[in-house]
Amino acid sequence: MDMNDDRQWCSIELKELLRESLSRMIKGEFSSHADDPVFITRQSYPMFTKVDNLPLYPESIPELVSSWAKFDPAQKFMPEDILVLDLETSGLGRGRTVGIMIGLGYYEGGKFYVEQIFLPDFDAEENSFDRLRELCETRSLLITFNGKTFDVPVLESRLLYHQIWLNIREMQHLDLLHIARRLWKRKLPSCALETIEYYVLGHIRDQALDLPGCDIPQAYFNYLATGETELIRRIFVHNQDDILHTAALFTLICDSCNYPPATGLDPRIDYHALARLYLSQEQPDMAKRILLDMLSQGMVDPEALNELGTIYKREKDIEQALASYQIAAELEHPPSMLECAKILERQKDFAVALSLSQRVLSLEEGRYMRDSKLIFEVQKRINRLQRKLAK
Repeated sequence: MDMNDDRQWCSIELKELLRESLSRMIKGEFSSHADDPVFITRQSYPMFTKVDNLPLYPESIPELVSSWAKFDPAQKFMPEDILVLDLETSGLGRGRTVGIMIGLGYYEGGKFYVEQIFLPDFDAEENSFDRLRELCETRSLLITFNGKTFDVPVLESRLLYHQIWLNIREMQHLDLLHIARRLWKRKLPSCALETIEYYVLGHIRDQALDLPGCDIPQAYFNYLATGETELIRRIFVHNQDDILHTAALFTLICDSCNYPPATGLDPRIDYHALARLYLSQEQPDMAKRILLDMLSQGMVDPEALNELGTIYKREKDIEQALASYQIAAELEHPPSMLECAKILERQKDFAVALSLSQRVLSLEEGRYMRDSKLIFEVQKRINRLQRKLAK
């Protein structure tokens, strides 16, 4: 089936039947377009998700998030500046893919609105962009989950096909997938939105109501062929969940990056990853504070201790660096053991440095996938230390 064919996609009679089936199953209304109207639903929330009571707007957008996203530092965003976007499409690739539903989330009058623009048939696609354009013209910050790779390129392709000018890339864009990977990739099996919903936000989708994203294209083509709207109703639920939890994730990321947290450390947050994010934005003092707070709360992580030791080392505070590395070395963390060995060798404590280096070599040689370069470097260190002890 060629959706780019200039001929009318289906007969007027079939279009009427498809619209009637939509109206019976789903609460919404058709747009005012004389030809090929789109179907629109709109629902408001009092700044919390319905099921999990998750907040939908942060206390503020912290400077860390703005600098990481490379926003203009002089620009300050209000809730009314933000537009959340999520597409459902006729396929999972970008080529020749049509956005069958444009899901939009925005803040207005102290509430969060989810608006869904659905194509009752392919001929309505051109009219689906009117509301998107209207909201883009009044908002300045776009928030998506994987939107830079998928949603925005799909929209740009379809806008170009219809010769509609809408430069979405003029908006500031925060793609939560990329910052979520920075914050949770070491802790989660994947950083898909539904995985983050489950492990971080504590939300489990109702399989009787939701429809997996991979099933959406087939469900849409089945609707076009038969007029069956039960699965279409589930697409609306799926998209609404995506919009709400994108906003909830945006809130959690902003509130957790706004360190220190007003209510104490949050078990959902990987604070070592947060410290690394601060380091990436050249804020070592805040990174050190987070790592020290982790230790004070009993969150002893050898990799975090190694990070703390490296910060002290850059500050030339060798004693504190050694203390951090030694705690991690006691937990048999090879990089920290090596750092201890380097410092102790400079301090002429050759025997302990040799013992640590030999232990690193033993651990590495016992691994299934050995690092031959590391083994070579450690063996060189061992040989050098043995020569020094022999003098």
